[in-house]
Amino acid sequence: MQTIRVRLKSFTPIPDSSNYRYMISYPPSDIEFVGFRNKSVISKPNIFKKWSILKKSARSIIEVTKLPNLIFSIKKDADIFHCSHSLLLNNFPWVTDFEHYWTFSVSAKISYSTTGKKIINNFLKKKNCKKILPWTISAKESLEQVIKNKEILDKCEVVYPAVPFFQKKKSNNKIPSLLFVGRYFYEKGGLFFVKVVEDLQKKYDVDAKLVSFTVPESIIEKYGSKIKIFKQVPNEVLFNKIYPEADVFIYPGFTDTFGFSLLEAMSFGIPIITTNAFAREEIVTNNNNGFIVNRPDKINFFKIDRKENNLVNNLVRKTALLIENLSTRKKMSKENRKLIKNGKFSIKNRNKKLRIIYEEATKQ
Repeated sequence: MQTIRVRLKSFTPIPDSSNYRYMISYPPSDIEFVGFRNKSVISKPNIFKKWSILKKSARSIIEVTKLPNLIFSIKKDADIFHCSHSLLLNNFPWVTDFEHYWTFSVSAKISYSTTGKKIINNFLKKKNCKKILPWTISAKESLEQVIKNKEILDKCEVVYPAVPFFQKKKSNNKIPSLLFVGRYFYEKGGLFFVKVVEDLQKKYDVDAKLVSFTVPESIIEKYGSKIKIFKQVPNEVLFNKIYPEADVFIYPGFTDTFGFSLLEAMSFGIPIITTNAFAREEIVTNNNNGFIVNRPDKINFFKIDRKENNLVNNLVRKTALLIENLSTRKKMSKENRKLIKNGKFSIKNRNKKLRIIYEEATKQ
């Protein structure tokens, strides 16, 4: 079978999602990815902080132009281009993936503006745009709410992201170990995690670990004696020690359109406790591979008041169920491992879809 060269292109110079790292590291057979090979997701807090400031500044400037994520390639060394949340200016065959309709721009202000919608619509209906690949059904539905062109919608095919099937080590924990991993401490629900742990430790003997680039020093000072807090962890430590030792993954994830740490935890067979955010029910089936806790429509993730405290209490109750019931933890663990090994989040299923998509796109 002939090798197909696929150039990965992003609007930003550094890929901000693990999705592309896993695509490059575990490609479909006879597919050669070019473009992102020597780049990696930001993994150092100081660089991440500077990158976040730069992105915020750039966003405010780009919002004035109302232009979505338009990209151009001076290189023509590929059979097809795979664009990350972006639209290709070149007259080459290309596909694009996205996790929510608004992510075709640096902000929703652009994507939902009259100008933004028109430009996105015009690019997606071009003949050289061969496929549109929403990450989830929810992402596809977000596009359908804005784009009504049947020709465009017929190009859509959901391709779920995938992570490797990591080797699960047998836990030697004498007490349950709770884990939170999220780069943005507040937005991902880190404050709720520490409150949940604080409440649970009043009744149970539990271990807890928190990994976040942006955890404030005030949180470290207040909870550092109760929770092992990491601002920076090498990937080999995260994947060889921290994830494998966890028994329950607590991830409220208030601002996610996906949440890769959920899949990574699932690969290690860790039951998930999360909230009903965008596409979350496509990742976690309540009472099957984890628990989904309902949350208020409007929530302050920087401060816990009355309604936020109600959510904390509900997270505590679900976590307590898993602390007390080892058989439920084992059942959910097996379900998560199945989803990653052979299910919709498996490398095998993702690669099978991508191989067919690339092959068909290059023949048209």
